[in-house]
Formats: sequence, C-alpha cells, structure tokens
Amino acid sequence: MRHFRIPGLCLALLLAPAPRAIAQTRGAVETKHVDPVYPENLLKTEQQGNVLLFGRIDTAGRVQDILVVATTNRDFSAPAVAAVRQWQFRPAMKDGKPIEIFTNVGVRFRIQNDKHGRIPEPILGDIAISPADASGKATAPEGFPLQKGKDPALRAEVQLDMPPGAEARTLAVRVEALSPAGKRLAVFQPPVSAPAGATQVKFPIVVKIGDDWAEGVWLLRVTVDGANAGGGQFWLARDPAHFHFAVPKS
Repeated sequence: MRHFRIPGLCLALLLAPAPRAIAQTRGAVETKHVDPVYPENLLKTEQQGNVLLFGRIDTAGRVQDILVVATTNRDFSAPAVAAVRQWQFRPAMKDGKPIEIFTNVGVRFRIQNDKHGRIPEPILGDIAISPADASGKATAPEGFPLQKGKDPALRAEVQLDMPPGAEARTLAVRVEALSPAGKRLAVFQPPVSAPAGATQVKFPIVVKIGDDWAEGVWLLRVTVDGANAGGGQFWLARDPAHFHFAVPKS
C-alpha cells in the first residue's frame, strides 16, 4: 500500500487553535442535604409549620450569614438553621468563574398523618428570585445579583403555604420592596385565589427596578390578610462582582 503525504498538513493540524471551551453559567447545585430535627415538644402536640431563612452561598459552596425571616413557631427556628448550615453546594458559576449568590430558604416541618400540611397561618414555603428582562422573564439563575442599569426587573416565584379551607377563598396578598435604608415600596397587591382544600398556592411576582434604587441588599416582604408571611432578599449593584453585600440585621 502506498502512503501519500500532503506537504504541510500535519504542521497545520498541530498549529490549528483548539476549540474554546464554552464559559459556563449556572446556579448553585446542592451536593449535601441535611433534614432538620423535629422539636420533640412540637412533634408530640402535632404542630407543623415553616421557617423562612436567608443567607448567601459563597464561592466554596458553603451557606453563610443565615438569618431567620419568619417562622410559625420559634421552636422550629434553631433546628432549621442548624440543618441549613450543614448543606453544601457546587457554587454558582458565571462565565466559567464561581460567584457568590444570595439564597432564600424555606424549611418545612410536617407530620405524615391525616393532619399533614395543616399549619396555623399562611406563610411562604419558598420564594425564588432571579434577574429578569422587561417582560418579566428570568434571565439568570436563582440568586444571581441584579445589575443596576442592565437588569430592568426581577422575577420572584412564590409558593405560599396555608391552612386548608372548606371553601374557595381570596387572599389579600401585599408585597413590599424594602431598600437597604428601609424605604418601603409597594410592588404587588392583586388578590390571590385559593381553591377549596388547598394547602398551597403558587404565583409569580415581577418587580420593575427603578433607576433611583439604591445599591445593596433589598428585601421583598409579603403579608397575607394583613399578617406577616415572610419574604426574601435580593442583591442590587451597578457592578455586583465588586460590591460587598452586607447582610441586614433587621
């Protein structure tokens, strides 16, 4: 068999640039989950409920700066925080580099019996907040900071847990955005319908970001029929990669 050699071909192949790896952008991925210990006194009395927490997931995938936002019973708070502190993640990535993101966590305490899901009052079970375009479509994974001047809105996917009702009912839901300085802005007030027997309802919230909104840690606070139902945080900065997001203590 004769072998033919095309002059320069091997050299050209050696010198050809390798295809560039696509820079990855993704949200944090949970790699370790720990369930909370059910408080013995609440287990005996068959009390169920939720704890709402927020914090941040750092570039090593650790949950930091955990704060309790709302709870149906204070005895649920400590075991919820203790469990979430042990969670671990593959960190969020932006353009191939790990980034720090905010996180909003709902921890449920439920008993597997005929009372499953019966909680004393409406409270959030989850709130996932992401940057969004002007139409309200999410443009980045949950927890990514919003870039002032680039992201015109945020989108929040809300899951509200509630005691089941014998009849369909309408809930007066109010959502406020709280600035880093504590300024309150009403952003959502339409009623939310709940069918008979429902123990949860889901609905989206789209919030337009004002040009005058301050940089820092913002909160979304939710009330239902005038009572606190929890909320979540989001981060806003003109250059999020170089902004230090101090966690509010209130």
